[in-house]
Amino acid sequence: MLHNKDINKISELKNGFTHRWLEPDFLLRSLKCFSFSSLSKSFSGIKQSGYSFQFIFSILMSLPFLGLPTVNSIYTSSYLQCIQARKDTFYRLKNKSSIDWRAILWIFVQKFTNLHKDEPCIGSPRCLILDDSILTKTGKAIERVSRVWDHVTQRYVLGFKLLLLSYWDGTSNIAVDFSLHREKGRNKDKPYGFKKKSLKKQFKKAREKGSAGSKRVRECDQSKMDNAIKMVRRAISKGLQVDYLLMDSWYTCWAFVELVLNSKKQDMHLIGMYKTAKTKFEFQGKQLTHKQILNELGKAKRCRKLGLQYKQAIVTWNDVEVKLFFSRQSSKSKWKVFVTTNTNLSFIKMIEIYQIRWSIEVLFKEAKQLLSLGKCQSNDFDAQIAETTITLIQHLVLTLKYRYEKYESKGELFNQIKGDVVEYRLNERLWGLFIQLIKVITQIFDGVDEEDIINKLINDEKAARIIENWVIPLEHDEMAA
Repeated sequence: MLHNKDINKISELKNGFTHRWLEPDFLLRSLKCFSFSSLSKSFSGIKQSGYSFQFIFSILMSLPFLGLPTVNSIYTSSYLQCIQARKDTFYRLKNKSSIDWRAILWIFVQKFTNLHKDEPCIGSPRCLILDDSILTKTGKAIERVSRVWDHVTQRYVLGFKLLLLSYWDGTSNIAVDFSLHREKGRNKDKPYGFKKKSLKKQFKKAREKGSAGSKRVRECDQSKMDNAIKMVRRAISKGLQVDYLLMDSWYTCWAFVELVLNSKKQDMHLIGMYKTAKTKFEFQGKQLTHKQILNELGKAKRCRKLGLQYKQAIVTWNDVEVKLFFSRQSSKSKWKVFVTTNTNLSFIKMIEIYQIRWSIEVLFKEAKQLLSLGKCQSNDFDAQIAETTITLIQHLVLTLKYRYEKYESKGELFNQIKGDVVEYRLNERLWGLFIQLIKVITQIFDGVDEEDIINKLINDEKAARIIENWVIPLEHDEMAA
């Protein structure tokens, strides 16, 4: 368990990825670690103006590490003399509908997991995590862009919803699959948030039927829930070892319960926050909503470690036993409802596993702030998919580097990896942070949502600095003692 002194490591983001790690040759060595030369053979037929896929892709991967925000910036920099290819060479590659960017991401994911398959068990459950984030855009002519609802700011913004599935292997969290979505909205006079005249001005292009690009375009208008289910099934079929599927209240539903229960390849469970008020569960021979079950349970117990009140009940949902947990800070706070298919979980163990879900919020922050996730303003939807995929692979490569501070051979990075992870694991730091914040919030505030507080902390630099200043004196006191 964490001590207070480790809470400041929640800001591993910019402070962790130091400039000495972002040298240009680091990427080439890292790609070698992923056997990039051999996997590029799968795309050997893809060439632009005589340049191989490997050459163009490597440069696109290198841009943020060279301090170049866009392809265009290459041609106003000192790197121009090293790159003979013209701008169109890169743009045509990103705009190709025939390239299966999902397959490319999965190749890197599987290489990443294979590198760590022989590591000793570290005790933390392996989890698939579902969540979404908004990628804001500035151009109304971008193909398939729309007004999407931002539940954080409570307003509509121009952009896409990024639906992301990530994989927590016990130490690191990496993106494994994603889809981009638009929202039609309820105003028939303004579909997707535009007047019909403006909508016609959006970029359009013909794509070959059955191509990877055409499938991605169709996904954009499909239900996020349906796509999320497909992603989880894909991850399981790819051989990822999963103990838990984690999600917030926006995704928790019977379809995912059914999915984990029917998984034939491995035993896995679901933990999700739940909010659907009308769902009926069978409890003590009655069909009751979760609110009615809460009233039937009587006096709440107190978890001293977290300072939370809680109740729990094993109920039947569509002939399947699941466990409901109810949690709140104080008598003035609202009850939160969690559902899990693992009926043997204790309350504190359930919370400890569920907080791993916050690591996907950290992933979003890292990718947006360090690697400019979502900054692509190309009108071509294929380019939006390409840029998002490249950014998630960049994050994956950085995650591998950050995971191991030391290595045996300077010539062959990552070939011989020391057994000990130098940094505290992210889930342990989040757990320590959670406990400390719960205690503070419980003592000072009533009715404040602790999960909202932690999400704001993760995404607010000022808040992170305040926490860091708060815990440094504690660290010095502990060392003095």
